[in-house]
Amino acid sequence: MKNNWKQTTLTTPRLILRPWVEDDAEKLYRFAKDPLVGPPAGWPPHTSVENSREIIRRILSARETYAMVLRYDTRDTVSGEVIAAGTPVGSVGIMFKGCGSYPHIVSTEAEIGYWVALPLWGRGLVPEAVRAVQKRCFTALGLDGLWCGYYEGNEKSRRVQEKCGFSPRCSMEIAPHPLNGATKENFTYLSREDWEVFHAPMTHEMSLRERPFRAVASGEKVVEMRLYDPKRQLIQARDCIRFTLVGGNGSVTARVVGLHYFPSFKELYAALLPVVGAVGLGYARGDTPIPDDMLDYYSEDAINRFGVVGIEIKLKEI
Repeated sequence: MKNNWKQTTLTTPRLILRPWVEDDAEKLYRFAKDPLVGPPAGWPPHTSVENSREIIRRILSARETYAMVLRYDTRDTVSGEVIAAGTPVGSVGIMFKGCGSYPHIVSTEAEIGYWVALPLWGRGLVPEAVRAVQKRCFTALGLDGLWCGYYEGNEKSRRVQEKCGFSPRCSMEIAPHPLNGATKENFTYLSREDWEVFHAPMTHEMSLRERPFRAVASGEKVVEMRLYDPKRQLIQARDCIRFTLVGGNGSVTARVVGLHYFPSFKELYAALLPVVGAVGLGYARGDTPIPDDMLDYYSEDAINRFGVVGIEIKLKEI
């Protein structure tokens, strides 16, 4: 298998996945020194910037190991601090035979590992990164299966694997781990066939009030604006959305033809309003669209936490 990963960059709605470089050491240390981050995954907190630099050299420079880099300024909703675009905030990697935790990997399989900075927990960034890496494994790298593991008690990691289509496969008893005390490591598995099924086009359900529903049904509304929360993170191009009328019995189905992610509705309106117009966003003719209109549906905290998405739609032909 040709090692061309150093030229590879993967892009997701909110992340750029790229190889680690030694210049990342200071920013890596900022997040990897937290005792709540490494030990649940089995590695010790970093002790200094130089320690982080050495780990980049020895471990994170391995083939197919990617820094998870923010594409946009992102607010820590706990401290209020803005983490700047371009900051590496975690890592995701593909480990081949002899390098991962699961001892029985064959040459046509690999294992995926990951972590993300504590201020960004709960936003779906890790599943977003893992799905991009899965696609690379099953397409560009031609693998047949992927393993993933988590230590007993690490529910966050278990949920990531569940969201990304991994199924429980086996468990291994271990001596109490010196960092997290776990006595069991659980392993999950995803085959190429199951990945293809998991990523097959699906139909999502959404409800709309009278005016936007009629605008979708008429074909005038071509962008549905939503919070980019875990539910919307599952939507892919080629999926369908079945819109139902709130308080009524009408429904209409549209196909997803594109997804446009933005940190806030302000950026969404600035980018899409000149392209599709007010009616295309679901406003009545003559209305003046403003981003604050969306605060009727979503809080500022939720917007800062997840960002937003413009779902480009087209009525499904019957």
